[in-house]
Amino acid sequence: MHGISHSPPLNIALLDDHDVVRHGTCVHLSTDPRFRIVGSHGHSRDLLATLATCPVDVAIVDYALADTDIDGLALVRQLCLDHPRVPILVFSAHLNKVVMNSALSAGAAGLVTKNERIGELARAIVLLAEGAQYLPAEYAPEREGAALSPSERSVLRLCLEGMTVSEIALRRHRSIKTVSTQKHAAFRKLGLRSDGDLYTHRHQLEDL
Repeated sequence: MHGISHSPPLNIALLDDHDVVRHGTCVHLSTDPRFRIVGSHGHSRDLLATLATCPVDVAIVDYALADTDIDGLALVRQLCLDHPRVPILVFSAHLNKVVMNSALSAGAAGLVTKNERIGELARAIVLLAEGAQYLPAEYAPEREGAALSPSERSVLRLCLEGMTVSEIALRRHRSIKTVSTQKHAAFRKLGLRSDGDLYTHRHQLEDL
């Protein structure tokens, strides 16, 4: 039970290019008296049209849009520039520290993973509408020692250049085991699971 709401419902605009996810999210939020869905869109141009014509309290934006649409990070920047008073809640199926840091740097006010319990999405919306930030528990502010070390940063840069662990070991005059340990530690801290993840986010890692 959500209880009786004595405040006007929050106007929510949703962008997700996956029809099933968008529809399910819309249906769930529509059953909550705290929210009113004023736009449910599969393309960024439609979200932008809604924001230009309708008051929106929180915009929920999928980070990975279709290839024919704008890049999610570029969209977050555009939304924050054109609609600075509308908090952006990034909704992502593949959230990691790289995505999180990039989205927050671009101006997002919060992030929710699509494998999170649906109640957390509602909680995040309310927090953002109140001017607060929302991050999943596993992506809380970094503990001391959780940042990449200089050696880990160097190893990742060389990985992005296409070098293997053995080649990096020769370049850095370290053992293969040491370089492998540094690479795995960097992946763990960034929430990356594979070399594929590393290359997928290579543009967001250029400032390492």
